[in-house]
Amino acid sequence: MNRSIALVDCNNFYVSCERVFNPKLKNKPVVVLSNNDGCAVARSEEAKALGVKMGEPWFQFKRLAEKHNIIICSSNYALYADMSDRVMNVLSKFSPNQEIYSIDECFLDITGMDEDLTEFGRMVQAKVVKWTGIPVGVGIAETKTLAKLANRIAKESKKSGGVVNLVDSPWRDKALEMTEVGEVWGIGKQFTKKLNRNGVQTALDLTNKPDVWIRREMSVGGLKTVRELRGEDCIGFENIPKP
Repeated sequence: MNRSIALVDCNNFYVSCERVFNPKLKNKPVVVLSNNDGCAVARSEEAKALGVKMGEPWFQFKRLAEKHNIIICSSNYALYADMSDRVMNVLSKFSPNQEIYSIDECFLDITGMDEDLTEFGRMVQAKVVKWTGIPVGVGIAETKTLAKLANRIAKESKKSGGVVNLVDSPWRDKALEMTEVGEVWGIGKQFTKKLNRNGVQTALDLTNKPDVWIRREMSVGGLKTVRELRGEDCIGFENIPKP
């Protein structure tokens, strides 16, 4: 039986946490600043549309914020950690095997689930937002790397409704084709430049490269990433969070 993995990722997490406790922030451009209000560490979709960049120093977009009435919030990491615990606790109800990857995302092993996986993803979305107020996106696939890719598309595609399921999907190659190789989980900036120089622009281009070439140019780790993109589970699954 092929493995099925869901990656659940909170949308604009710090901003979403602020909105839970201040509903007046909903549908407005909001930016959360880092410690000492140094730079942008979270942006609402409205703020992104106005041109605020991730990591941009506050002084650089201060005039933009004043012009468009962007709401600025100082970071509250105690609040975000507490909300993360709540979200992860809710998600733990959906699978006995949960791997918390970061403060706002985790993998769920849903192998062998009988119900439609897309509908499962929508159920997860509904339960998390109902019980915590935090909206999430869900990417489902046979491997972690594909699940990350599916999750990215789920967030970018309005048609998906925030859920993309690539398990046994005829659209997998299309998903790989529309993903730039630098957006693949595990492909860093230096590898991206190297791959681009060799004509590899998309994730699909990468999967079409021979294994011998991949191992020579990207080492064993790179070959694992490519095999994951092809649907072969190579990374494994940990249900105990790392310290």
